[in-house]
Amino acid sequence: MSRAVYFFRNIRTKQVLACPSSSVMSATSFINTQITNPALRPTVIRPDHWTPLVVASGFESEQAQADVFTLAAQPGHPLTPKTVQEKREYALLTLPNKRLAEMDMVERQIAQLARSFVYMDSVGSKAIPQAESQKITLFWEDSDWIQKVESAGLKWPQWVEHDKLELKRGNMITNKELRKTLPVRSA
Repeated sequence: MSRAVYFFRNIRTKQVLACPSSSVMSATSFINTQITNPALRPTVIRPDHWTPLVVASGFESEQAQADVFTLAAQPGHPLTPKTVQEKREYALLTLPNKRLAEMDMVERQIAQLARSFVYMDSVGSKAIPQAESQKITLFWEDSDWIQKVESAGLKWPQWVEHDKLELKRGNMITNKELRKTLPVRSA
């Protein structure tokens, strides 16, 4: 199993949590830094409400994984700035509907992931693969996000490739590349 950074999406509120492990239950310690507004934070992490959104896999070292996690877990900005009409519509929303709009973090976090890869490519970070044959693979729940990022003007670096995230029951990852190999225990 290669090192990976997991992004989980809440199916009800569209909030996104980044986590360096494959379990959303380990993301509870990251909630305060990733969801800065206390009113928007989930009070309890229920595993049945969270599904994997994207998994970035193929990092050469733990430091590379930590660097990508640190950059990509920051609260992001939308892919495209709001138009004047969207700003007016937002101002007319009631407070509960404004909270729901603020909770929708999917586009912002995917844009932040793309921007962090572009930034690492421009500064020549040690987190990017050095060998031509090795690439970082992004496993996507919905492949439409790849085109949305590219249509917004961001371009994925050459060392990033895309693949389908295979899920069972909506939240269990079944990709062979992402499975953990557990040691065999004798009885």
